[in-house]
Amino acid sequence: MKNPLFKFFFSGIIVTFMLLFNACSALNPNPSINSSLTPPKDIRVLSDINTNAFEWTSVQDPEVAGYYVYRKKAQEQNFSKIATLDSRFITHYADNKLDSNTEYIYQFASFDKQKNVSPFSETISAKTHSISAVSYVEAISNYPRKVKIIWNPHQDTRVSGYIVERRDKNGNWQEISKIQNRLLVEYLDTKLDDGTTYEYQIYAYNANGSRSLPSKSVQATTKPKPVQITNFKATNNIPKQINLSWNLHKNPEVTSYKILRSSFISSFYTTLATLPSNTDSYQDLIGKDGEQYSYKIVATDKDGIDSLETGPISGSTLAVPNAPNITYARIENGSVVLKWNPTDNRATEYIVYKKDSLFFGETLRYNKVLTTEFIDKEVKAGEKYYYRVSAIDKNGLESKTSQEVVLSLPK
Repeated sequence: MKNPLFKFFFSGIIVTFMLLFNACSALNPNPSINSSLTPPKDIRVLSDINTNAFEWTSVQDPEVAGYYVYRKKAQEQNFSKIATLDSRFITHYADNKLDSNTEYIYQFASFDKQKNVSPFSETISAKTHSISAVSYVEAISNYPRKVKIIWNPHQDTRVSGYIVERRDKNGNWQEISKIQNRLLVEYLDTKLDDGTTYEYQIYAYNANGSRSLPSKSVQATTKPKPVQITNFKATNNIPKQINLSWNLHKNPEVTSYKILRSSFISSFYTTLATLPSNTDSYQDLIGKDGEQYSYKIVATDKDGIDSLETGPISGSTLAVPNAPNITYARIENGSVVLKWNPTDNRATEYIVYKKDSLFFGETLRYNKVLTTEFIDKEVKAGEKYYYRVSAIDKNGLESKTSQEVVLSLPK
């Protein structure tokens, strides 16, 4: 009966040989193994940010012509040959331009003049260093539409500069600036929204492009908009103008007010006026009766930041009074008698219009009729007369004329 320990040991040798053969096969399609060759031993490693450097004891076997160096990342399956050292007297090798903060696995092998390869050395694990994080970062709030980020210069003189990242609305970090100077430690993030909080982090990087660990994240909030203007009002009872009024803004940084206007049938607002901050009213001179407009008002601070709009509110010029309604029109004792009902309590007097021909006659105007009755004695027998009445208010605004009545004095 075979010894179980011998069987296990023999199986281990076979597995080891198969692993070596498979590794060599991955590196060389037709490897020739020279088992008498000795691979480098006592291999020591010294690591930096982008470099793993090795030192070993020189192999004294004169058959050895040099060494092969193989490498893979820790998570990879197969090794790749990365260097051929053409002398057995070489005892140092530096593997450069590596990723920082990354673990690599290495093996060495000797080769002879016919390029036959020795068994592999033991695996050597080496992890590159990381650049330490920037030690101090601050984001400064309350700047108008911008955030200022400052940090300490990195103490490692191999650092070439910095990468500034900002977190987007989806929570992802986005690079917004690359600063190519180790001693330049300020960045101004501009064109931001008002009253909005932003989050930042800083990376240092070296000449190989390797990044440091991220700094701690910092937040800052841009300057908010001024609060809305209060008590914004517009008149509707003044002839040919609309008066606007509002409460003065309490923020001492507010420098002006901007009034926007739109016609009643349009939603497009244009700037009507820009006024100093000590102003609390404005007269919009219209020049027409019964005109209606919509208004908004905005406060602007010293940095040009507008408040949210107040409004819209509507205002109008005073409309003309309503026309009177003629209720009585007759010939009495050779005179025309007219009576009407006032339809607007704003009427203070009336005007009577008289015409003696429908198309070409002269129109006479009788002003300052103070009652709701008018008697016209200046009429001729056999003539037709046309009458209309309008109302006048205390502002002198005249209504449209009433319906027309026609009267004639018989011959």
